[in-house]
Formats: sequence, C-alpha cells, structure tokens
Amino acid sequence: MTRLYVVPVGDDWIQRFNDTVASPVSVPAEAPEDLQKQAEARIWGTTDGNQKRTFFEEMETGDPLLLYNDGDFFAAGRVGAVFENPSVGDTLWDNPDSRFIYTVTDYQEISVDRERIAQLLGYEDNWVPYRFLRVSQDAVSSLLREYNSVEEAFQDFHNGGKIDPPDTGGDDDDPREHTEIQWLLIQLGLRHGYYVYVATNDKNRTYNGHRLGGDCVKNLNLPGFSAAATRIIEYVDVIWLQDDFIVKLFEVESTTSIYSGILRMTDFMVKVPNIAVDMHIVAPDDDEDKVREEINRPTFQHVLENADHCSLRYLSFAGVRDTYATVEQAGPLQDVF
Repeated sequence: MTRLYVVPVGDDWIQRFNDTVASPVSVPAEAPEDLQKQAEARIWGTTDGNQKRTFFEEMETGDPLLLYNDGDFFAAGRVGAVFENPSVGDTLWDNPDSRFIYTVTDYQEISVDRERIAQLLGYEDNWVPYRFLRVSQDAVSSLLREYNSVEEAFQDFHNGGKIDPPDTGGDDDDPREHTEIQWLLIQLGLRHGYYVYVATNDKNRTYNGHRLGGDCVKNLNLPGFSAAATRIIEYVDVIWLQDDFIVKLFEVESTTSIYSGILRMTDFMVKVPNIAVDMHIVAPDDDEDKVREEINRPTFQHVLENADHCSLRYLSFAGVRDTYATVEQAGPLQDVF
C-alpha cells in the first residue's frame, strides 16, 4: 500500500514552517534520544484529533509528503522520525497542541498549482486541502494512472509540474555531474556482471543521449524485505545486485544533501539489521571532509557500530571516473570499490 500525505500550512503558520522545516532547526532536548544525537533536523507537526491521530499513527519512514499553502503545493519531502510529544510543539512553535511530530527528509521546493494536484488525484477542480490528511488509495491509484510511481510524480513536481521534453540526443544535452556519476556507476556495475537498479525517479534521466534506466532492472524484487525497507531504497541512486541480493548501494551527493543520503542508508540498515552490504556516499573530492564528518555523527555511528556485516564509506567522483577509465582500458577488475 502506497501512502501519500497532504500537509496544508496556513498563512499564520508559514513563518514557523520556514523556521523549522525550510531551514533545519536544532533538535529540542524534549525530542527522542536518537533524534537528539543529530545536530539539526527539519521538524513539523500537527494538532490532536481522532482522524489526525489515525493518519499520524499510520506514518512510516519514507512516506511522501506534499505541502500546500495559498493555492500552490510549494514543497515536497518524506517522513523521517515520527513521535508524539506536546513539549516539542511548545518549544518550537509555542503551541503544545501540536503534539504529533515528524521530521521531514528529502525536502525540496516545488511549485504545482492546486488544480493540477486535484486532477492527478481524481478530485474535483474546486478541492482545497484544509487539514492534514492521508490521501485515499483511490486517489493514489488515480495518480499512478499518469505516473509509474509516486517518486516519478515527485520528480515531475520538482520540475514545476511539467513533463520534461523527450531527449533528442542533440549537443545541448548537458547533464548534471550527479547524472554523469550515476551513469558511470551503472556502467561499472554492468561491466562487472551485476544487475543494476537506478532510483525510480531517475530512470528517465539521460546522459549523452542514453536513458539511465535503459539497461537496468525495472523493479526491486527482494525476498524477505518488508515493504518499508524496500520503499527506503527504491530511490537510492544506484544499486548493484547479484540475483536478488544487494551487493552495493551508492548515494551520489553532488549538492548539500549528504546528510539525507547517509540517513537513508542507516534507516535501511535499521529496517534490515542482518544484511551484508557495502554502502557508499559518492561526493566531490572537495566534500570528503564533510562526508566523513557526517558519517561520524553519533546518531549514525550508533547504527553502524551494530552492523557487523555492513560498511559505509566515502567514494570520490574522481575515484569513480578513474575506475571507469581503468575498466574501459583494461577490462573488469577483480575488486571494484
């Protein structure tokens, strides 16, 4: 079952939203111990109510969020930690009634008008979200008639609700560095005999005229994995698999989202505690110190220290490019990354 939450933010709350979600905030002392180990987080919440409580209690890490204000859906993200604590609402927003608290990960600004979302969800054109809600499965099914997944829809929303024009293979195709590194990792995996999965929302991205998902497996079929665990890694940038087993995970972080990439990896380790897998945060050479600093956060080390068969390492963009060049010249390596 796919869950999707709509979160209206009233004009009287938008400044508080900007203070604690659009900009990460120091984690209050009243928050759960594991969350306190993080220096900062994006934190939001909602007030009590029978239906709100039901929706809130159904929330799981990785569930997508759409945030609405004044006629537009202005941001999207995913559910991180979930907990009930009126003291946090009092500390952050001077409102103890805001007791249902959750952190927001993978936060991104979007700009999609209300009518477009109403159409996608199968609602009337005059639909206005006025309260925190979990979208019905019928509405999610309506959305999935146009998109292959909620993740693909979110990528479209990030582009302003307009579908990218098809790639023509012309010289004006100038992909981001992120896309280049994804492509190289995909090719390296294939050259070394692995099945390769690319993040759901990136399958249709192109590099030098080639679609990232062209030679990749379409879906993750992971026996024994919970739906929650699979949801977490469906949008990991690149995954190498041997049959139905994960061998390596790669998160490519060419922006400032290093924290969210590591969080996704450690969340996955918590969901599947006995897995043996090599995980890599792939980032520019200049960001090595930043990546290592983030990995060494107590909240992440607490998870990593208890993972006997997992590793989480930094891998540079230069390292990926050099390895690809070596394989192109000399063929597959005995040990890659």
